[in-house]
Formats: sequence, structure tokens, C-alpha cells
Amino acid sequence: MTRPASVLRAITAMMETQREALLAGDFAGLDGMQTRLAQAVDGLAGAGLSRDDLAGIAALAARNARLLDAARAGVTRARTRTRPGSAAGLTTYDSRGRQQVATLSGQTLSRR
Repeated sequence: MTRPASVLRAITAMMETQREALLAGDFAGLDGMQTRLAQAVDGLAGAGLSRDDLAGIAALAARNARLLDAARAGVTRARTRTRPGSAAGLTTYDSRGRQQVATLSGQTLSRR
């Protein structure tokens, strides 16, 4: 039987490392994280953790899942914006704070 405290510490530390990498945009730091976390989670079966401990791990996993989803969405938006042929227009906001794209319709802007 694996010691519950060591398993809990290991999983919590990995999830915190994952969170920090996601918040910093350090995608290279996420390499191999999924495999290491999966191996640590496999050790939960024989660890004899309490329901509270398991609920804490589930909360950390849910938090990191939201961060992973946000990172994935951000990368997708960045790829869309930088894709060749996607015209990046001037983005402005109206008096109510709604975003709109300004069109120049052949006009050029000049400095005076």
C-alpha cells in the first residue's frame, strides 16, 4: 500500500506545476506532464486517500482543465488571426463598449 500523504503531495505538486506553466504560457513546461500525472493518478487506487483528499484532487483537476481549455482557445484564436490571408482590420469600440472593425474603404491615413 502506498502512503497516502506522499501520493497526495506528489499529485498536488504536479498539478500546481501544471497550473503555473499554464498561467505563464510555458507550453514547453507541459511536455510530459500528462504522462507523469497519469502515472501518479494510477497510484491513487492503493493509496487509501480519504474522500476529502480525493475531492481536493478533483478540484485541482477541474481548475487545471479550465486553464487548459482557455489556453487551447487562445492558441486557436492566435492561429486564426495570424493565418495568411486573414485581413487584420483596425479594431475599435463604440460608445457602448462593443467591439467593431473599422473599414477604410480605400482611404489612407496620413499624419499632419
